[in-house]
Amino acid sequence: MTANQNRGPALDDVLADIAAAPSPPDAQILRAWTAKHPEFAAEIVEFATDWVEMETARSEHVVTAEDVDVVVNRTMSRVQAMLDAAERPEVVTDLTADIRAAGYDLDSFQRAVGIDRSILDCLISRLIKPATVPGRLVHVLAEVLNRTVERVRDYLRLPPQQVTAYKARKRPEVKQADFAFLVQHSGLSDSEKARWLAEGPDPALQE
Repeated sequence: MTANQNRGPALDDVLADIAAAPSPPDAQILRAWTAKHPEFAAEIVEFATDWVEMETARSEHVVTAEDVDVVVNRTMSRVQAMLDAAERPEVVTDLTADIRAAGYDLDSFQRAVGIDRSILDCLISRLIKPATVPGRLVHVLAEVLNRTVERVRDYLRLPPQQVTAYKARKRPEVKQADFAFLVQHSGLSDSEKARWLAEGPDPALQE
């Protein structure tokens, strides 16, 4: 009885702190809450899911049950992935696997980082010259993946991947491109391109 009484107010306090935010927690904030209070992870997930569902129902467009299910399932799957993130390899060698372990699919990840699919594909295959990668991108990747900045840098320094199988005896050399070139030829808006092109390269990745 005493244990239940002690647990109740603590959980209420945690949920009250979350509810004090102006909007439902995103993946990063939710990850932080469940890591800080693992004993209340299920309750936090349920609370956040209910909040997202209510916010969706209040939106101006007509929301179907399918829309709500998509939001709820996405929230639940992300949080479950966050709880399993501790099992990830210490070193990043497979960006796609790390993205999923962080609770994202490729579409939601590229939106969180602020890039398009062409740039993301090049990151996955390590087809970007490390010395041209902006410092801001390195820090955003680290934040969204819940990795250290140095782990992200180590990944970017790895050799590029050969994505196509060749029958020739001599495998063609994989060439990396400048980040600025990829931005200029991406599907980003003009303002988004300008923002990335204004960023300086990460000093720690300079050759």
